[in-house]
Amino acid sequence: MSFYNLLHRIFGEYVFMTDAKTFSRFATLLAEESLGIWGIENKADKVIFHASTFNAEAISNLASEAGIVLEIADKKGLPFLFSRYRKRYGMLAGLIFGLFLMLFSQLFVWKITVSGNTEITVAEIERALDECGIAVGSFIPYIDVSADANKLLMSCRDLSSAAISIKGTHLHISVLERTQIPDIVDENGFFNVVAEHDGVIIDIDAADGTPEVKEGDVVYKGELLINSFIEGTNGSFRPTHARGRVYAAVEERFVSEVPFTRMSKVYTGKRETKHSYKILGWEVPFFSLECDYECFDAVSTEKDIKLFGFIELPIRVSSVAYTEYVLEERIIGEEQAELYARAELSDYLAELDLELLSCETDVVINKEKGICKLVANAVLKKDIAKEVPFELINYNISERLTMASE
Repeated sequence: MSFYNLLHRIFGEYVFMTDAKTFSRFATLLAEESLGIWGIENKADKVIFHASTFNAEAISNLASEAGIVLEIADKKGLPFLFSRYRKRYGMLAGLIFGLFLMLFSQLFVWKITVSGNTEITVAEIERALDECGIAVGSFIPYIDVSADANKLLMSCRDLSSAAISIKGTHLHISVLERTQIPDIVDENGFFNVVAEHDGVIIDIDAADGTPEVKEGDVVYKGELLINSFIEGTNGSFRPTHARGRVYAAVEERFVSEVPFTRMSKVYTGKRETKHSYKILGWEVPFFSLECDYECFDAVSTEKDIKLFGFIELPIRVSSVAYTEYVLEERIIGEEQAELYARAELSDYLAELDLELLSCETDVVINKEKGICKLVANAVLKKDIAKEVPFELINYNISERLTMASE
């Protein structure tokens, strides 16, 4: 819709109709009087054209003086709409109230977007903003973009800078995350690196200090891996902060017992979806996401309402789809029980988040007890290095020199 069409809709327009034979002479008279018309259409022996409400009376008078029959085919625009429904006070009041709400809502934040974040989630930044008093529904005139950006930095320490901009009802935050400084090595103390776990050495990377073990060595918990003393150019030894990574093959034992009698979900086929609405951040009453089912699976979603699919509104709908089930006791077979046990083993190894080198499993079926017992011995690659401080005054340097000579 063009700007002029919008004006005509607001202030109103007339649609006139006249005889096609006399329209040419009438159009000349209109041009001489500088009376504008538009939207000229030929329909059979009639001509239809549009004129603004401001020129309608002058056009009618000119047609009357020239002896031209002019009919009003239609009236369009807000003035005529109000006139048509002037006795329907409830409708008019609702329309006026709706227009007021639309204009008044322009003073509030409808949507918040965040850019520049990589490690910090949008939800974390929105929570920090909420602590600063900014959220969907905040009153825009009360927002001080400079002061509130500083409050955000104080609330979210992982941000090094933040800029807030407001365009219409859309608040945008551009952030820069703080670069994490590396761990500072304590050079004031002296540390040895010892084994945190029994294992077989796979690889050793000493950043500082003297390695005391090599690949293939078997070590036990508490054994010295990297010595804090390093040899100088003249054969002397000096203490330092020993540190590094020592990877070893370590064993982890896992035991799972799965009974043949298990509680399982049986779905009843009943489903329901509950909705709740937020307008400008305020919960709409009379809507609840609570479910009446005793046992259920739930899937939740959130989305912003868009009018005609592209006009964003300050309305967010939360939906939860519930699927009812009941718990029933059922008997599973030996093969199914073993599958459950192996699934538990897989979950356990995934939680450790370590490289799996090998895994031996033994499955025992005990029919008397009605269980399937799985015993697993997994070998994993793990960093077993642990820094342990020591007091130099209590350390026998002669023993260290003897160890080095050997």
